[in-house]
Amino acid sequence: MIHHLDDTLRELLHQKVPIDDTAIDIKFETPTSEWENKLTKPTINLFLYDIRENLGLRSNESSFVRNGAIGTETRAPVRIDCTYLITIWTKDIADEHRLLGTLLKVLLRYPTLPPEVLQGEMVSQSLPLRSWIAQPDRTPNVWDFWGPLDGRLKAGISCVVTLAAEPFPAVEVGLATETILRIGLTK
Repeated sequence: MIHHLDDTLRELLHQKVPIDDTAIDIKFETPTSEWENKLTKPTINLFLYDIRENLGLRSNESSFVRNGAIGTETRAPVRIDCTYLITIWTKDIADEHRLLGTLLKVLLRYPTLPPEVLQGEMVSQSLPLRSWIAQPDRTPNVWDFWGPLDGRLKAGISCVVTLAAEPFPAVEVGLATETILRIGLTK
């Protein structure tokens, strides 16, 4: 499921920025200095560093569909926030800032990811894929993030995408389809 979200974000960048694969790489890796030394061309890195339930969107409701004497009950999906730090890796800081600014403007246009970029399981999500870009309450403390990664600070865009995970299968249940009412005199 998460790899399909990665594919969706890659497709969003390809279609909406647009990114040319021959000129710029798109990666989803931990940005260490060893990793950086292996880069051969400008790179956009979308590092997924946090996955957690969005408790504000939690729902205990279920939906029910009747089909004759049988019904299907489906529990509400669990809403999951996947948080990426998007960074640009180039030799020239001016190129890095230019591309970072372009990405920021494009990502802000899509508070809901558009259907034409959805890939794999993201196509059949029961709820729209919401995104929050550069939101202060959803951004890591810079030092807490970069400290363990060689301690080198780097500008980046926080991107949170909320998807619907459906861990519970639908359950078929029998329905009461008739009522018998007996009316009579009792002694």
